[in-house]
Amino acid sequence: MSENGGERSGWWFLQVLTSPGKAFKEIAAEPAFLKPALVITGINLLLGIILAPKIKAFAVWMVKHGPAAVPPEQMEQVLAVASTAAAVGSVVGAVLMPWLIWLVIAGLLKVYAMFSAKETSFKSLFAVAVYGYLPVVLGGLIATPITLSVPVENFQNVSLSLAAFLPAQSGFLYFFLRQCNPFTWWSLILYGIGGAAATKTRPVSAATYIFVLWLLYALAAGALASIKAPAGMGG
Repeated sequence: MSENGGERSGWWFLQVLTSPGKAFKEIAAEPAFLKPALVITGINLLLGIILAPKIKAFAVWMVKHGPAAVPPEQMEQVLAVASTAAAVGSVVGAVLMPWLIWLVIAGLLKVYAMFSAKETSFKSLFAVAVYGYLPVVLGGLIATPITLSVPVENFQNVSLSLAAFLPAQSGFLYFFLRQCNPFTWWSLILYGIGGAAATKTRPVSAATYIFVLWLLYALAAGALASIKAPAGMGG
């Protein structure tokens, strides 16, 4: 199979979601990731462009209603800079963030392979990271129309996480539950299955390793956000 993924990449997209054990065994054996990675990057770029006007509007709202007072004579300039920077930054982030996440996941799985005394190529683990990211992409496709439909002042509170069920958008529990996204959990399960297939270890062991690391991250992120957030404001 070529580095571009060949004809099987599209089939693997579907199979990873329906029969991940079988799919990841094939992916680990023939780890072509460039084509699916570019497809995911393109989807994220499209979603970033679609959301850019909403993000610009939210940046304007934040400048006008935020805690920092802007002198009237500077308001127009600040609004222009803030809105443009927010929109451009979000699009660039939408393109770069998956690659950063894939590198982190592949690196963590490489550490797992080292402690498991299993020699596994970084290329195989990176391919696992790319294909295991598919549920996150699905979550983004679902969240985007919801985000577009809400008032601009509620933009930052749109979430598919468990935090959506809390009435108060503040405190450690809220920010911790913002990390508890079913689509993220789905990806973590796939990373465990894929990591196990690549390292030829037990899926339960690999999944537990990934989930423990995610839990430590979620706890730290929730604690940091609850400390930094203004009272009564969700992040």
